[in-house]
Amino acid sequence: MSKQRGNGTGTVCKRKDSKSRPWVAIAPAIYTDEGKPKRIVIGHFKTSREAKEALFQYQQNPTEKFNIIFSEVFTEWSEIAYRNISKQTIDNYNAAYKKLSELYRIRFRDIRTSQMQKIIDDNASMSQSSLSKIKLLLVQLYKYALENDIVSKNYAEFINLPKAETKSKDSFTDIELAKIEKSVDIVPFADVILCMCYTGFRINEFLNLTPFSYDSKNNILTGGSKTTAGKNRNVPVHAKILPIVEKWLSKKGKTIFCKEDGTPYTARLFREKCYYPALEKIGVRPLSPHCTRHTCATMLSAAGARPEDIQKILGHTDYDTTANTYIHQSINTLKNAIGLLK
Repeated sequence: MSKQRGNGTGTVCKRKDSKSRPWVAIAPAIYTDEGKPKRIVIGHFKTSREAKEALFQYQQNPTEKFNIIFSEVFTEWSEIAYRNISKQTIDNYNAAYKKLSELYRIRFRDIRTSQMQKIIDDNASMSQSSLSKIKLLLVQLYKYALENDIVSKNYAEFINLPKAETKSKDSFTDIELAKIEKSVDIVPFADVILCMCYTGFRINEFLNLTPFSYDSKNNILTGGSKTTAGKNRNVPVHAKILPIVEKWLSKKGKTIFCKEDGTPYTARLFREKCYYPALEKIGVRPLSPHCTRHTCATMLSAAGARPEDIQKILGHTDYDTTANTYIHQSINTLKNAIGLLK
């Protein structure tokens, strides 16, 4: 092995036993707490020029973690970050991390925006929320890397997310609701979908309802999240769905609407294995679970419920959110309204 530099600035060597990447860049020795020298191999390269460039980069930002790879950064970061965040947030980060597998073995300092952007672009069919969580994880990892002198620039900040499509916030029609109701004892989970339409909970709120959430004396479900107005809100159980709620309560699961073994459904599993298959069998449009919330607001408005009551049931801080986003008046309702004019 021939040396190209002195020990003071690091060393570039050529190995005789390697043909593909014979040139080795070695950082200057650092000393441990015990006073023992420790050498860091920066990397193996095809040419002397590449090795010298790597050594130069190291000299600009010398660190023991020069060669740390993406998966190692994630492990170090998560061991600290996961101590003070919710299980739901941890699950979101872990799901995002799984989408980044092609970066796992790459040296973190070598990753560039283009590589991360490719992953986003390849997963463009995912929801805007899921793509945002992937970018958020990458930004958090880069912040950790910056704090620990692994990199000098946050390349994740330059990732571009696709523009969210403007989706119609639709609701089930009266005919579709009638089909869902008729399928309650025929199609699995039709009863659960009906309950979602009559309570207005968000999907995660709904699936997190526990037996303790139900007040049998007053027939009220207490749950909710996201905003101050949405937390721990009381939603009366309509007579139409009361038998359904009681049936699911009899399963004595950890949550009311649980799996056969009593464990909770995740929102993703419920969507894929229960909700959409049920809609297909019933023969109605595959509207998203969030549209059951829109359906609830629309039904309440059409029935003449007071705006402030609709606001409280849905857990909004102001009625404009309820009216502008969630209430979908049908053509027939508008015709009836015009018919009231004299």
